[in-house]
Amino acid sequence: MKIITISREYAAGGHSIGRKVAEELGLEFYDRDIIRESAKASGMEINQVEQAEETFSRADSILHSITPISYDQKDVLYEYQRDIILQLARKGPMVLLGRNGNVILREAGIESLNVFIYADESHRAARAAELLGLTHPAEIQKAMKKIDHDRHTYYSHYTGRRWGDISDYNLALDSGALGYDGCIRLICEAAKL
Repeated sequence: MKIITISREYAAGGHSIGRKVAEELGLEFYDRDIIRESAKASGMEINQVEQAEETFSRADSILHSITPISYDQKDVLYEYQRDIILQLARKGPMVLLGRNGNVILREAGIESLNVFIYADESHRAARAAELLGLTHPAEIQKAMKKIDHDRHTYYSHYTGRRWGDISDYNLALDSGALGYDGCIRLICEAAKL
């Protein structure tokens, strides 16, 4: 049994799929738990950690390139999260959602099954409307693009790789075409190989 990492486009169902995979395989599921542990380890408030979580703006990137030696709060937080992820991975099999887990584990030499969940815009927009409580299509599209952009920038900044690049994953699954149950079944089967 491997550690499973799940990266995902916003509103493609990665959280729901990951939670169900963990349940089916009898594994621990880590998502927001990493936020709580990072807040505890860093001494930051949970809401500060949530605001910095998986986001890295263009301004952050420019500031970091000007002063690469100094760590800002996001860099410190990332180090805490990386350490927590590695501690959890060394305990044994689990399902980890986001947080560059696939690259962190690979760099540490820890084997994992790395999955990327995506879906077409219409499936994602329907789910995003539920998650965000929005009804106007333009607002939904704007929110989806911003969250995905933030995830892309965060991933690129900390890994030096392009978020969603298929070479970083063992499986890329279209939850719109396969449905959540289809994705869950495929991930569980792949984990058993």
